[in-house]
Amino acid sequence: TMSSLALAAGVVPARAPGAARRASRAPSPASRAVPFRRPSTSAVRLGRASAMAKPAPAFGRARTLRVNASVRTPAALAASSNEVSAEVTVRAMYDAINRRDVEAALAFVDENVLYEDFNFPTPFKGIAAVRKLFEQSCDGIPDDMLFIIDECTDGGGLGVGMTWFVQLEGEPFPNARGASFYKVDAVSGKLIYARDVVEPPAKLGDLSFSIIRAVAPLVKKQLKAQREKREAEEGTTGGSSVQGTTKSVSSVSTKTTPGDPLAAAGLYALGGLYWFVLLLSPVGWQGLPGEPAWAVAPETLAEVVAESTNFFFVLPLLNNFGIDLLGQAPAVHPVTLGVFNFAEAFIFMLLPLLLMDKTRRGHDLPTTKIWSVAMFLTNAAMLPYFAQRAAAGTTGQKTLGETEKTGSFLETTTGQKGLLSKAFGVGGLGIGALSVWWALNAVPEVGGDFSTRVQYLGGLMSSDRVSLAFVVDIVLFSVWQAYMINSLDKEAPAACKYVPFVGLGAWLVL
Repeated sequence: TMSSLALAAGVVPARAPGAARRASRAPSPASRAVPFRRPSTSAVRLGRASAMAKPAPAFGRARTLRVNASVRTPAALAASSNEVSAEVTVRAMYDAINRRDVEAALAFVDENVLYEDFNFPTPFKGIAAVRKLFEQSCDGIPDDMLFIIDECTDGGGLGVGMTWFVQLEGEPFPNARGASFYKVDAVSGKLIYARDVVEPPAKLGDLSFSIIRAVAPLVKKQLKAQREKREAEEGTTGGSSVQGTTKSVSSVSTKTTPGDPLAAAGLYALGGLYWFVLLLSPVGWQGLPGEPAWAVAPETLAEVVAESTNFFFVLPLLNNFGIDLLGQAPAVHPVTLGVFNFAEAFIFMLLPLLLMDKTRRGHDLPTTKIWSVAMFLTNAAMLPYFAQRAAAGTTGQKTLGETEKTGSFLETTTGQKGLLSKAFGVGGLGIGALSVWWALNAVPEVGGDFSTRVQYLGGLMSSDRVSLAFVVDIVLFSVWQAYMINSLDKEAPAACKYVPFVGLGAWLVL
């Protein structure tokens, strides 16, 4: 977050907040250049970590920023000049950061600072949040990673802006250019506002316009519905909300609804049926293939372990790139592994929905723990969970925007979609696409052609209870998808509710 600050400051701190220590074209006090260290993963810029770009020759050769031997407070700086300068304040702040002196750096930050970094779901508001950012971003940066300014405004006023890129080993690192703006308070001279915009790692080109044309009508519809709902709530209760702040004061519903014992009983019964038929029924019961969990054959157990070891294709992909630090991936037929990981990707994407549902309904079920177990036991855990949810009812239901938006995920604070939903949507869709490709194309010497793989899948359904259970899970996950999206978003398109897997991923991302 503080990357562009370092650039504007004219210093490359050995440790800088938020992932930003950069070199500057602007002249700086004569002293030795100091490399910086990479920030911790909790504060690192995701987009910036993936790449860097070359300097723009039109502005001359960029130079590494150099460090002043001393730091003065904003008051002292103001006393030595006729007007407040954002550039001077930021440079002085980074002199302190370069000495790993967080307290000295914070002397240049206003108590009411608002720091926006578009790699984070919410801005850093207040000096306490910035302090935490400073402290967390002091570890792990390579000594030769430098941030370089392409161009900087002339400073001398309350605001300063710049463009920048990063280099490593003296070479540009692709796709990590950015632009930043900083503003200081006119009276105190301290940093009051900051914004960092980072180059996206993916360059969609003309495809981006097609996506905008396809998505804009849906987004417009959702925004209109949200605005109408907010206006209705404000008109009813006299509440208000302020755009651009981190807290909404719209109306809050405290309605409590009792549980539904009939629905809970039905779900418990369905869960018991699932457990008996797929996990506990004896060999050959009603023509069911495979063995029960209490009499599982060694080869079946070995297959389950192998599939779990190849979770999300991590080991197979590493091995394909010649990396065997974690060992060799166990041999699993590509169709079997594809079905397994597709089911896992499906339940993976359900977590944000479960968290939003828990936040809005106000129940105290251990949602995350049950989901973690369900990643291995699938609906053997999910069915009892939904039964408990139905029995719990709703206690102190929250309206959207009620909870203060702090550093936590929106899914767990306001019951709205946020960064977590997007990350799980993108990740789940990616793993799902890879699972389909794997089942249809990977390891041709084992899987054979398309027709051979289809025949193999049919054989699995009639001979392997584990694979049959995964197919049943996918069907049930499709039911949870439709039910949960409809519960959370009445205005969601029908495709998001009823197109299995892809609709879920699209709803999470959009």
